[in-house]
Amino acid sequence: MPDQSAGLFIDNFQAMRYIFAVRKPLSILLTSLVFLNACSTSRVVMKHFPEPNQKIRVAVLPFKDAPNAPGSGEAASQVMMAELLKIPSYEIIERGAMDQLLKEQSLSTLGAIDPQSAANIGKILGADSLVVGAVTEYQERQDMIFPPAKAALTARLVRAESGTIDWSGESAAGWHPLKWVSAVFWPLGIFWLVSSPSVQDRLSKASRSLASDVASQTAAPLRSPK
Repeated sequence: MPDQSAGLFIDNFQAMRYIFAVRKPLSILLTSLVFLNACSTSRVVMKHFPEPNQKIRVAVLPFKDAPNAPGSGEAASQVMMAELLKIPSYEIIERGAMDQLLKEQSLSTLGAIDPQSAANIGKILGADSLVVGAVTEYQERQDMIFPPAKAALTARLVRAESGTIDWSGESAAGWHPLKWVSAVFWPLGIFWLVSSPSVQDRLSKASRSLASDVASQTAAPLRSPK
């Protein structure tokens, strides 16, 4: 009887090893595809680049909220501001001081910024350029699983003196349908679906991705050989 139990255990162990060996390559493939397709996408168009050793005083204004999502614009602009601090040619104006100055002048920073508004705000803040933007999509995750959360935003850098746009960009973050398909083949995918990131996480990721693209493109000419 003990020998029979031992043999059954060995058979089960070998069967598990076989299943794991067969499914492991598929799991690795699906994992790779999942992470590739879960990445945020961003696009930045650079019109003007900073000169070497140039310092630009930049004010990151609160972004316009997405429809029915109060506070989403402020959240996105805060993340953008933190990431833009990493650009050596940018000197970011502290948000608290900026808000106080604008409040004293009863100026609104939301909505369209025309050249005159940009000039007025830039003069008050002592800023060379303004980052303005809007959250264009803000979809909450429903019932923990479907549909997943999605977020998107646009932003641009406007020269205070002339209203000229130095760069503009857009970014979005959300799950690709392939990630949902992966759950059918790999049980761990079920856990990923149930614990999918919130819309706040998606918005932060999209904002960081956009700012990272701006940083890399801003630094590119400075790294290029003369």
